[in-house]
Amino acid sequence: DRTPTPVAILVGILGQSALLDGLAASGAIDRNALEGKRETLILQTVKNPYPGVDEALVIAGSDKRGAIYGVYELSRRIGVSPWHFWADVPVSEKEHIAVMPGTYTEGEPAVEYRGIFLNDEAPALTGWVNENFGGYNSRFYIHVFELLQRLKANFLWPAMWDASFYDDDPLNSVLADQMGIVIG
Repeated sequence: DRTPTPVAILVGILGQSALLDGLAASGAIDRNALEGKRETLILQTVKNPYPGVDEALVIAGSDKRGAIYGVYELSRRIGVSPWHFWADVPVSEKEHIAVMPGTYTEGEPAVEYRGIFLNDEAPALTGWVNENFGGYNSRFYIHVFELLQRLKANFLWPAMWDASFYDDDPLNSVLADQMGIVIG
């Protein structure tokens, strides 16, 4: 018989969001946990973040990757495996979810570039990619990049024999940049 109160989920990058910058200036979120850091996230509950909202879950990043990793950390915690697409891992269904009050952070990653080497082996990967996506294009790479983000990786080295990352689809490099993935 609890009356629901207005709540919000706020996602942003410190220094690029007036709302998050205001919360940091007021001391509601710890600026020092993010400022000057690389790929760092915080998930934090905040009481009365702005008028009309009683409580918010703030997902703040020190940069684009930090904010992305924060969203995917919340996703993992509510039951979505990083491997949901690639290994058909079902989403863990829950009737209710709750957020414990406080702050969560992992700090800066110890390794600057974290990722995978992807080989266009034929017929294995190439056959599957051609059948499902029509080639090594942005429709394929969006799934690879999402997996990397969910695993808090930032790097892909595409080892291409017959394919060419930049030539196969001009959107491949655009998508990599948008999603914060460095291409080797």
